[in-house]
Order: sequence, then structure tokens, then C-alpha cells
Amino acid sequence: MTCLDTRPFLPGSRMTTASVQRFVFLLLPTYSPMDVSIAIEALSEANTAAARPAFEWRVHSETGQSVRSRSGVSFAVDGRLDDIETNATILLCGGNRMETPASRELLNFLRKASRYGATLGTLGSGSAILAQAGLLPEKKVAAHWAISSAMQETFPELDVRQQVFTKTGKSMTCAGGIATLDMFLALIAESQGIDCAHRAAAALVCSSVRDQENEQTLSLRCQVGSQNEHLIAAMEAMKAAIEYPLSAAQIAEKIGVSCRQLERLFAKNLGMSPKKYSDKLRLENARRLLQQTNMPILEIAIASGFSSTTHLSKLYRRRFGISPHEERGVATC
Repeated sequence: MTCLDTRPFLPGSRMTTASVQRFVFLLLPTYSPMDVSIAIEALSEANTAAARPAFEWRVHSETGQSVRSRSGVSFAVDGRLDDIETNATILLCGGNRMETPASRELLNFLRKASRYGATLGTLGSGSAILAQAGLLPEKKVAAHWAISSAMQETFPELDVRQQVFTKTGKSMTCAGGIATLDMFLALIAESQGIDCAHRAAAALVCSSVRDQENEQTLSLRCQVGSQNEHLIAAMEAMKAAIEYPLSAAQIAEKIGVSCRQLERLFAKNLGMSPKKYSDKLRLENARRLLQQTNMPILEIAIASGFSSTTHLSKLYRRRFGISPHEERGVATC
């Protein structure tokens, strides 16, 4: 996976030229091969488009051994933690599942790299490791939508957002997936100019580029295929009130329609009542927290807007066919 310079990539080593920027992709257990490949291809195309090669990269793991992803793909790596220079841009590569707590060695390395001036970034759930290390000073984090609830509950001091990426100073976080390309095109534009970024995008058949303020997923309007402003407003209100769910009457009053109109809107466009849609949102939130955190089930119930574990369990089993305890692999009594 090495590009260009083949010398040992050690802390404090000098760059090949002053203009060359080095990236280290540090693979975590949940990493996505697609994310890493997208990032490397963007840098490679930028090198082709630039007057001279502007970027170098290496792929590392904590132990120096190849890492098998959840999808079964293994990347060969160029070295372990001790082989990474501390003045590179170091990206912790995760996926759309929460990372397990990092080892002391990894946390110590990241803190040392930060002290020595490294730019630290993340793809996907790598942001959980930077948060664990206390290295997200700006507190604003772009997290994949599938782990955003788990991130917010695990690190309540963070401002977890469903943006494609964030970049402030020497810290950057990315949701992963196609958002990886958006972030790397922004980095290329910052380093080599917008024309170089546009050429790299064209080579990768990318017809539009999102900035860091863009949301990750399709808008609700696109998801439900409806242009009805009242329906979209109602769905957004429910999504924003997962922990403290609003009644149909409260939502109707909030968006300026009658309860009867609200019921008709949901029946016509979604085939369910407002309450069933609200329950669906909250149960999906509970499922993500059960799968990706170690929070007690009572806390998950409360965070998902249920009055008790009994209430959660009853609706959970009805929707998913198993209890919250079984979801975690814990045998029920």
C-alpha cells in the first residue's frame, strides 16, 4: 500500500520534499476497505493532476499485522504504531460500528503524536478512539448516522453531528462511506488548489462535491418521495424528539394542522399512524444502542423515549422478534 518514498517511516523523519504531504491510514478492527480505498484513489488522482506528486501514504495497523475487515477483505500493511512518523496526517480508520475501547498503547501513541504536532483525523467510528483519548478539543464530531446515537450517549460532552465531515485546525472527522471522498477532495483543494481537486473528482466520476455542512443521507423529502411540507415537518419533529416523544396532538399543533389531517398524511404517504412511525424511530434508536454500546437497558429505554424496560421489551419483541436482552446475546430467565 506504500506510495513513493520507500524509506522507513519513523518518528521525526524528514519528508521527501517540503511540498509533499504524508498520510497514514491506521486500520481499526471495524475499518471499511471502501473508505480507505476511496481516500487513496483520491490522493493518487491528485498526484496525477498536480504539477508534481504532492501526496504520499502508508497503511498501518497497531500490531503491524494485516487486518481483516468485517466484509472479509484484508489489507497488507506497511508497519505498526512505532513505525509512524509524528508529523504526518494520521487517520484512524473505522466503519459504521462502534469501536471497542482502545489499548493503552494506541491512546498513548495518539496523545504523543498530538503533542508533536500531528494532524489527527478519523473515518467512521475512528472518532470514538479520538474521543476516548481526549483529542477532540473542538467537540464537534461528524459520525456515521448508524453510530451517532451511540457516540452521543457514550460521549455526552461531544457535539455529534450527521454532517459528511468536520475540519477544524489539526483535527478532522468524517462519517465514512462516500463522505470520505468529499473530505479528501476538500483536503486536496486546500493543499493543491480547487482545479486539482476538480480533476481528481472528474477522474473518479464524481459529479458533485459536498462541503462539510452537508448532511450525510438523503433528505426526508427524498426518502419518502413526498413534497408535502407538513409531513416532512412532522417527521423532522419526531426525529428531534426521540428521547422525549411528542404526542400526535403536540406535533399537529407544532406544524399547524389538525390531528385528523396529520393522521391522513401519515396513512397516505407512509401507510402507518403517526404513533407507529414514532415507535419505529425510537425502536430503531434503541436497537443501535443495544448493538453498539454497553449502556444498561434501562438507560437505553429512557434515551429512546420509553417509560420502562417493560414497555421497551414489549414493543421491541413485537417489532424485531427478540427481546432487548436477546439482542445482546444475554439469555433471558
